[in-house]
Amino acid sequence: MRFIGSIENEFVRIGADQMEMGQQLTERINGVADRVKTLDGKVTVLDAKVTSMQASIDELQAGQARMQTSIDGLQAGQATMQQTQTQMMDILIAIQRKLDLN
Repeated sequence: MRFIGSIENEFVRIGADQMEMGQQLTERINGVADRVKTLDGKVTVLDAKVTSMQASIDELQAGQARMQTSIDGLQAGQATMQQTQTQMMDILIAIQRKLDLN
């Protein structure tokens, strides 16, 4: 009888140990799930920030392209102005030569 009683006690103890281990495992799983939810929230926030930064970068690139177009226009205008100045200088030199001859 003692032997049967000790076996029953051992089964009860093993069952209690298994229940306790199951509870601990459940708590750990829930803890991991909470951390995953927290990380997911952080990733969502970071994704929104990256999207916002990408939009800002796109705006900056568009502004840079407009600025480059303006610079190209200014450079073309400057080249035209230099040509005009050269032509005017040539005309003035020709006039000066004619005056020197007379």
